[in-house]
Amino acid sequence: MRSPFKRWQRRALQWLAVNFFGKLILPLLVKSWRIETDFPTDWLTRAQGGERLILAFWHNRQIGFLRLVSVLRPVSVLVSQHGDGEMITRIMERFGVGAVRGSSTRGGTAALRKMIAATRETNMAITPDGPVGPRYEVKDGVVSLAALSGHPVFWVSWSSERVWIFKSWDRFMLPKPFARLRFQASGPITLENSMQAESLAAARIELQARMREQSANLDEAAGLEVDPILRQR
Repeated sequence: MRSPFKRWQRRALQWLAVNFFGKLILPLLVKSWRIETDFPTDWLTRAQGGERLILAFWHNRQIGFLRLVSVLRPVSVLVSQHGDGEMITRIMERFGVGAVRGSSTRGGTAALRKMIAATRETNMAITPDGPVGPRYEVKDGVVSLAALSGHPVFWVSWSSERVWIFKSWDRFMLPKPFARLRFQASGPITLENSMQAESLAAARIELQARMREQSANLDEAAGLEVDPILRQR
C-alpha cells in the first residue's frame, strides 16, 4: 500500500506533467518543429472528408504525431486506464486529441470494442507495439480493429537528424527544439471481417514489414543509426 507521502509525491509529479510540461513546455516545443510531408495524394482528403481511418505509428515516435493533429481531426488514441493514463489523456486533450480508455494487455477485447465504437465518429490512432513492446512488433489489435470496423489502415512515421533518443524499451524519440521532421504516410491496407485467422496473421506480418521498412528508410535518410530490428522482416 502506498504511503501518504508517496501518493502526494505522485500527484505532485502528475500535476507538474500536465500543467507545466503539458500546458507550457510541450506546446512550445511541438510548435517549433518544422515538417516535411510525403503523403498519398488523397490521404488528407479522405481523413478530412468524413471517411474514418486507422492510423498506425510506432510507440517511440508518438510524440511527433502531435504535429499532425491539426490536419487529422477528429482523431483519438487508445490510452490505458491506470493513473498515468489519466495524465496522458489530459495532455492529449490540450492538443485536440480524444482518448479511448482501455488496455490492450488487460481486457483487450473490451478495449477493441471501444475502439470500434469510436471509429464511427473519429479517426483512430494506434501504436501496434505498445504499451510495453516488444519494440517494432505489430500485435494483433490493429488488424483486428481494421477487419471488424472495415476502415482502412494507413501507417505513419517520421524521423529527424535532431532528436534525443532515450534508453527506454522503445528507444523513445524526442525531437529537439526547431528540429525538422520528415513525415511519411503509406497505405492503405483494407481487411474484411470474413477473413480467416491465417489471413489476418499474414496481414499483420505484412503491415509490420512495411512499417519497419518505412521507419528504417526515414532514419537512414536523416543520418541516424538504423535499429537492426527495422531491417528484419
